[in-house]
Amino acid sequence: MTTEDLNSIINEVYRRSIDLIIEHVRKTRDALDLAINAVSNFSSSSYNELKDIYEKISQIEEEADNIKRELIEQLTKSAPAFLYREDFFRFTVRIDEIIEYIQSFTRRLLKISESKIEPIPSVKDLLESILTNISSEYDYLKEAVMTLPRNPKKVLDLVVTVHEIESKVDLLYHSADFKLLMEIEDLRKLLLYRDLLHLLEEISDLIEDASDDLRVLALHRIV
Repeated sequence: MTTEDLNSIINEVYRRSIDLIIEHVRKTRDALDLAINAVSNFSSSSYNELKDIYEKISQIEEEADNIKRELIEQLTKSAPAFLYREDFFRFTVRIDEIIEYIQSFTRRLLKISESKIEPIPSVKDLLESILTNISSEYDYLKEAVMTLPRNPKKVLDLVVTVHEIESKVDLLYHSADFKLLMEIEDLRKLLLYRDLLHLLEEISDLIEDASDDLRVLALHRIV
């Protein structure tokens, strides 16, 4: 095999890997949109609506798993020609974790609704506020993924923005957690709502971690 043939294979693997992670990231964005919709519909009388949303997210999670498996299979078969496969592995697993946490968050909303616990309006407002910022954080990550093939230097700036928004989400999380501790006397409700907040914090942290993985992929294109 000539050097030209090897470079051709590497370029094709890279192009296809980028296509797959873009598709993976889009699927996760769809799941996040549904989670935002789930919070909007969150009430003790919205069980059927939440169940429908949860089932849609579960379907998306299965589709995202198929994309992950296809990417892992492709990267495994490309070894040792493709030098950056471990970085693609890491980013893909991180995105997969995000969608799993989104699924867990929505499942918890569904269980609360099923138990007929009436949501506290202020809690719903807190969840929506945090999710709005997580949505923005994820949009910058998605933009960075889309930008990677044509402008890796811009990816570095977008990653900085992701970190800035994650810091804001972290402040919102701690403020909301303290608010729950001060306002909710029912221990069962307190634990349930703090768990929801914790799941959102994990999603935000994973988005930040994924942006760091993407930074590595961008630096490979710059150096």
